[in-house]
Amino acid sequence: MEVPTEPYRVKRLDAVLALARALEARDDHSAGHSQAMVELVEKVALRMDISPAGLDTLRWAALLHDIGKIGIPAGILLRNGPLTTEEWYRVKKHPQIGAEIVTNVSDLAEVAELIHAHHERFDGKGYPRGLAGENIPLGARIIALVDAYSAMTNGRTYRPPCSHEEAVAELMRCSGTNYDPRVVGAFLSIYR
Repeated sequence: MEVPTEPYRVKRLDAVLALARALEARDDHSAGHSQAMVELVEKVALRMDISPAGLDTLRWAALLHDIGKIGIPAGILLRNGPLTTEEWYRVKKHPQIGAEIVTNVSDLAEVAELIHAHHERFDGKGYPRGLAGENIPLGARIIALVDAYSAMTNGRTYRPPCSHEEAVAELMRCSGTNYDPRVVGAFLSIYR
């Protein structure tokens, strides 16, 4: 007897979305962050002529990019001050944890890869794998830039937000090191 897979896929996807909602409920910063990420990532992707299928994958990855933080203790995520070396090590595991969660949902393998790579840096000094340049999936490079912009302009518990202009200046300063220069250009074109 053949086991129907579609209902199980939907149930697993519902479970992943429930985890994303749980993360947002647990962390004030996460509330609304993922949806805002989707909207801005989409704008950048459209400027870069991402295919419709690629855009769909990118939307899911932007929505779920921080899902792995569900595996990080709240005391670390909500800390008002600097993290210890051990705590920072744990936080840096969230892309891998997120990819493992999403991998369990069929048809989301590409989404899992973007989640896994969204903290890589263009110069290879990111985490968790130290990927560089074109070895980082384009969708992950887009998410990395938009996530950084969001972090700067929305602030964190340990630092106040900066202005749009200050964030743009930082993105331009880090173009070619932290961020793909083509993605920076596409992002900046939205505001011209």
